[in-house]
Amino acid sequence: MAEFWLLLLTALVGGLCHFVPAQLPFLLPFVFNPIVFAGCLLLPFWYWRGIRRLPPGARPGAVRRSFFYAGVIGVWFVLQTHFEYIAQHMFFLNRTQAVVLCMVAPFFAGISWPGAALAAGAPAWVGRMAIAAWRPVRVLSHPLAAMAVFLFTTDIWLIPTVHFDAMIDPTLYAVMNLSCLAGGMLFWMVVLDPRPKPPCRYSYLTRAGTGFFVMFPQIAIGAYIALTTKDLFSFYELCGRLFPGISPANDQLFGGLIQWIPPGMMNVAALIITLNALRLAEIEADKTLVPPKGAKVYQATWTGR
Repeated sequence: MAEFWLLLLTALVGGLCHFVPAQLPFLLPFVFNPIVFAGCLLLPFWYWRGIRRLPPGARPGAVRRSFFYAGVIGVWFVLQTHFEYIAQHMFFLNRTQAVVLCMVAPFFAGISWPGAALAAGAPAWVGRMAIAAWRPVRVLSHPLAAMAVFLFTTDIWLIPTVHFDAMIDPTLYAVMNLSCLAGGMLFWMVVLDPRPKPPCRYSYLTRAGTGFFVMFPQIAIGAYIALTTKDLFSFYELCGRLFPGISPANDQLFGGLIQWIPPGMMNVAALIITLNALRLAEIEADKTLVPPKGAKVYQATWTGR
């Protein structure tokens, strides 16, 4: 029943966006996308309901819950508010939108690791659809494949001609944003998987290296955009920049820095998070370890034990 009311709210907002778009406040969609809007309503609700259904010992802590909600709010803000309008008229704001979609929101989702709560809170048919959709793309969860998908879905849109086409074509623009989000979710769910091997298919060190080494091509691309003297993205001059006081060169500089520095910091944070997960897994494993008779136990000094 709750899903019905949330979908009805989605339809109502969609109607307002169609009939009275100029009267809507900043925090309602500039370009209404029913899939994104409904997803930003249903996912937090299913997550909240799932937490209530899980046994107390299996419920995520307050920090993990906060990361999940913050990630959903980030996606909603950059895609379903009037921020989308200003992101189409300033390159550095467009890069802010892209970094939220491919880095920040998926990174937060990976930290929250919401699968168990969502599975408990979503209707059974949603779980069956998710499993069916995952099977054909499971091969992409290999760290190298996830890295390739992530780099492709984030960086192909920075080719100047491709970027120009995406910004003038509403359908391609939606594909750009949703592909960034999908590639980021795949990548960070692989890297930030907190489980040991098994049940995870890959070791902590493999995941840590995947999250760390993807940083270098990202740094190279962001640095080139920030430091080049060429005007790479002429679309923003053509459509008119929202803030005329920011020159095209500075707009591109700020956009390159946003593409360069925050993602690099998050890659380093991912390395630290993964190594900490390894440390915690070793501590947990030691609780149930029974050394063979006569075995010698050596101190693992790097973990502080």
